[in-house]
Amino acid sequence: MNDETTSNSAIAEEIGFAPLGEVFVAARNAKELTQKDVSNNLRISIKQVNALENNDFSSLPQAVITRGFIRNYARLLDVDAEPLLASYRTRTPEASPSVLTVQTSTRQVLLSKPSQPWLKYILAIILISLLLLGWFFSADFMPKPVNKTVEKVDAAVAANTMPDSGQLPEIALPAAERLPENTEPATEPAGTDEALGSSVEVILPDVAQITQQAETTQATQSAQAGVTNATESATKIGNAILATKNVRISVSEETWVRISDKSGAIVYEKLLTANSTDGFDGLPPLQLWIGNAKATTLTFLGKPVDLTGATKSNVARITLE
Repeated sequence: MNDETTSNSAIAEEIGFAPLGEVFVAARNAKELTQKDVSNNLRISIKQVNALENNDFSSLPQAVITRGFIRNYARLLDVDAEPLLASYRTRTPEASPSVLTVQTSTRQVLLSKPSQPWLKYILAIILISLLLLGWFFSADFMPKPVNKTVEKVDAAVAANTMPDSGQLPEIALPAAERLPENTEPATEPAGTDEALGSSVEVILPDVAQITQQAETTQATQSAQAGVTNATESATKIGNAILATKNVRISVSEETWVRISDKSGAIVYEKLLTANSTDGFDGLPPLQLWIGNAKATTLTFLGKPVDLTGATKSNVARITLE
């Protein structure tokens, strides 16, 4: 290999191609660049720059990559790259491309007997799954049979509830009608028949009289209940009237008054004008708010009420009980 490279270099010198390494060194020195500067610009190592300048092509990568280094280095130094590439080709034998040989083999893949049971298991599982799915859908969507037991129970209940013709309850009949059916014709004298007829008349009650008595009793009870209810209502109204209290309010100036009952509902609210009097009747306890307490006179059950203790900032808040 070295002998062939030396021979190619001699041929290049005879042809007139200057060694590219000397051209790179002269051009780099002319631009006052160092090998480190070239390495930083070309993104190659200083060792590779030194190999290019010393024509040590055996230390460089493949020819394709080395030719790229030469083009970039020549562009950096503003040197024509073609003569340098021609010099490189004459000094470096062109390596013949290697032929890749790929061997292929065709083998027939056969299922071995031990692997066949697994296939059977898989098919069995799939078949069972399909059967389960079919049973599930048929159980949900197929019509269900009618339960005949309910009909039998209903028939039995109906049979038990029907009365037996032989056990029908006996209806009470008047004494005259309860006489034995097989009674022979009477042989007693006529006086006996008259006595029997009179006894029957005594036993039978007067239905009209009983009905009239019942209606009279019911009317009496209804009248008594109405009187009782009226008495209770009058008592409640009287108690409510007795529980009503009288509130009188007199003001010498314009005053705002609000009154609420024990549930908190406002039952009276008014703005009283100056030198006016107003009253209110309500069920205690009553909560009062008076906006102008100093100009207000309050009377409850005919007695004056002192607002001094319940007044703050001329607003009185007091409870009347």
